[in-house]
Amino acid sequence: MTPFRALLAWIVLLAVAFMNGALRQFAYPSTLGDFAARQVAAGIGAVALGLVIWFILRRWPTSPAWKAWATGAFWAGLTVAFEVALVRGSGRPWQDVIDQYAFWKGSLWPFLVLWVLMAPAAISSLQRSRVAVGPALGWAVVNWIACGLVFALARALLGVDAAVAIHLVAAPVIGALATLFLWNHPRHPGVAATALTLAGTAASLDAIVVAPFLERSYAMFESPAGTWLPLALILASSALTGTLLLRHATRGRS
Repeated sequence: MTPFRALLAWIVLLAVAFMNGALRQFAYPSTLGDFAARQVAAGIGAVALGLVIWFILRRWPTSPAWKAWATGAFWAGLTVAFEVALVRGSGRPWQDVIDQYAFWKGSLWPFLVLWVLMAPAAISSLQRSRVAVGPALGWAVVNWIACGLVFALARALLGVDAAVAIHLVAAPVIGALATLFLWNHPRHPGVAATALTLAGTAASLDAIVVAPFLERSYAMFESPAGTWLPLALILASSALTGTLLLRHATRGRS
């Protein structure tokens, strides 16, 4: 990717960031509050920027690896410079700039900048690996939807306590089935990556979709049995299923 193309690509990323900010201002429920809305916006922004960077790198690949890191550093540097210019240009104090990067106060903005820095190298490496990213994410979303539907239907029919119990049983079964279907693809991600993709996608979508827009509260993350244990069971059942499938395939070749 040439410097000019890298600059054009950053302008596209800037437009995506502005649209994400507009979405936060006009589409998020008022019950979230400003802090939670910013946290959700950071998660949605990370996903949106990752998708855009994926397509940019498909169009303008970066290799070798040092060029990908240089592109990420260029984008991150422009992002920080633009943020500082925007804050200071509007007459706001330096403390506002510092607050944007105060991760110790809960700000996720510095992690978003870090993602912009790392994304070109990470995504370029993933694209060169030829792993079936689309099917992996697709089955991860199916896994999340299936688990959500089980919980929602059980809660509507039987109440919250019964829904939690049913969800605990269903989550690992659904995770194992999603892993089984994904492993039919010849370029599946492998045992660890599959398990992490299923559990990580479910956790991320719970945080940026279910909690803010459906539940309108993050109380679900205070419940080990309602959220964290099902995620752990999805991770474990996927890893176990993948391991068994890998052993079966190894024995079949021997």
